Amino acid sequence: MTVRQFSEVKELPYPAAALFEIISDVDNYAEFLPWCVASRVQERPDSNTMIADLKIGYGGMTETFASRVFLDRSELTVDTVQESGPFKHLESKWHILDRGENYSIVNFEIAFEFRSVLLESMMGAVFEAAAHKMIAAFEERAAALL
Repeated sequence: MTVRQFSEVKELPYPAAALFEIISDVDNYAEFLPWCVASRVQERPDSNTMIADLKIGYGGMTETFASRVFLDRSELTVDTVQESGPFKHLESKWHILDRGENYSIVNFEIAFEFRSVLLESMMGAVFEAAAHKMIAAFEERAAALL
């Protein structure tokens, strides 16, 4: 198995700080992210770090994984690394570039590899499709909230 990677850059008509808050709001991911069945912050070791559980589901299959999320408000980045779950490797990075009062450039990158060949064959394409839809889901969330 190999690590799959996906990245997308999007220009959005919203303030960078507001987009950062939406991306950082892990507790509410299940409300708007594709295939996210549940999301919950378990712990906040400090103001810039959280441990969160996400449960993803598709076609009757569900998987839960814990991630460590690093927030950098000054750089407008949100970095996530899986701590436990179905992935051998899972990292994502959001970087928001502030281009004015109501204009931002959002860069989203994700890299993942499942632990098992069976899980890869069952969920690999689904997870890749979800990754493609993630930035659109955040854009729709911003449109609804801002």
